[in-house]
Amino acid sequence: MSPSRVFEAEKITFRYGRKVALEQVSFDLGVGATVLLGRNGAGKSTLIAALVGAAQPVGGRVLLDGRVVGGGSRRGRGVLRDIGWLPQSFGFPPQMSVEEFVGYAGWLKEVPRARLAGRVSETISLVGLSDKARQALGTLSGGQLRRAGLAAAVVAEPAVLVLDEPTAGLDPEQREEFHDLVRTLRTRTVVLVATHLLEDVEALAQRIMVLDDGRLLWSGTPQELIELAGSESGLQGLRRGFQAVLGSAR
Repeated sequence: MSPSRVFEAEKITFRYGRKVALEQVSFDLGVGATVLLGRNGAGKSTLIAALVGAAQPVGGRVLLDGRVVGGGSRRGRGVLRDIGWLPQSFGFPPQMSVEEFVGYAGWLKEVPRARLAGRVSETISLVGLSDKARQALGTLSGGQLRRAGLAAAVVAEPAVLVLDEPTAGLDPEQREEFHDLVRTLRTRTVVLVATHLLEDVEALAQRIMVLDDGRLLWSGTPQELIELAGSESGLQGLRRGFQAVLGSAR
């Protein structure tokens, strides 16, 4: 995979009826982990849906290495194969095994038949579920199910990995295990994590974008966000910086 991947949003606008959910959101991302931070209802999930081709914006476009993502064209649909997506919640047949689920995801993403079995095994090992490979999804814990979802998202070795509230509902130990996985993936993949949890920001972010009321308010490094609020560090500094960004937009 090329380390020069560029994932771009150009003036993404989205409406629900007369309500503007996203207003000309633009950014570009390279390899590494960017956290999209915002309160519940800020528009994060709507933006994620537009980025991965699950929703069609009324204005703007999404590009990967200069190729338009989605949009109904055959080429645009083809670009979607290079994007892995883990929604906040996803449907799954409870009787399907982890191995079958990840294999089905690889088949949908057109992983070559000769490579599919190997990729399924490698990916299940990556997320630490080798001992659960033949276990039914319906019997997994919440943390194990999130890891199975992550395996399905990355089985085709995507250039971009988009995670929507990936640690919601996980306990602290499960959250830290998930953070470890994402830190491994961000060394070679464009990773975008949408969250409202500052613990995710502290653990994962190399860059932060703050979204509120459908608008991108601020972008920078974790340290730059902390410095907006003074001398405090860690979670408290991130919290105060986030509040400062929201306050400056009023």
